[in-house]
Amino acid sequence: MSQYFIDISRGKVGGQSTILVRGHNPSQTAASGFVDVAEQGDLVYLGGAEQMNLASTSANDDAASGTGLRSVLVMGVDATGAAIQESVNLDGLADVLTVNSYLRVNFLVGLTAGSTGWNEGTVTATAATAATVQSQMDATESLSQGSHYTVPLGRALSITRVELNAAKLSGGGLPVIEFKAYARPGGAGAAWLQLFDKKMDTAVTDDLVVVPSPSALIKARTDIRFRADTDQNDTEVRTRLYGILVTPSN
Repeated sequence: MSQYFIDISRGKVGGQSTILVRGHNPSQTAASGFVDVAEQGDLVYLGGAEQMNLASTSANDDAASGTGLRSVLVMGVDATGAAIQESVNLDGLADVLTVNSYLRVNFLVGLTAGSTGWNEGTVTATAATAATVQSQMDATESLSQGSHYTVPLGRALSITRVELNAAKLSGGGLPVIEFKAYARPGGAGAAWLQLFDKKMDTAVTDDLVVVPSPSALIKARTDIRFRADTDQNDTEVRTRLYGILVTPSN
């Protein structure tokens, strides 16, 4: 890693910050076709901003005295596309309603925890009205996964690196997986534009790296998603997007 990227991650470069968007589908089937690389399945994009209900599948993820995760940082964008965030104290299995209304939830990040140091259950952010999961944090990870991201208002995204990974969990066969990345400038109502299309034959490789052109900046209020298709059941797929958020000069 160059000193430039280290300085950005440390907040030493004005107007720039790094992001990591993680996607994971632990058991994709051949019959599913292309689906989002996310354990919770395809994201149902909201048409309007909503408050989120945060809850865990473990009673130990509780702010009062839980051994698991106690508080979570929710990061996303509001109805205008502007970046918003807030800290939420968890209440185990019970829903905790956010103060802010989110058009998109970009990240859930663990803040404080009990003796285990992480979330003991699956933590979800579910739209209060639409009742659809907008972000999910898998047990013991303290960071959400979902292969989706929306660029906030006033920022632009430079994608520096994309990592694609696949594995066969059980049974015979070496799956061939096709990954597609899409961007939708302007959000809902606009067309999804394909950023790239890559195939992976696990008999040859289980990992691929995509390095986009550094001159390509993805503008504010653009939705990004990663999808995958496999020809074998029980295929595990992962994506990682690394990028730099910049403040455009005009």
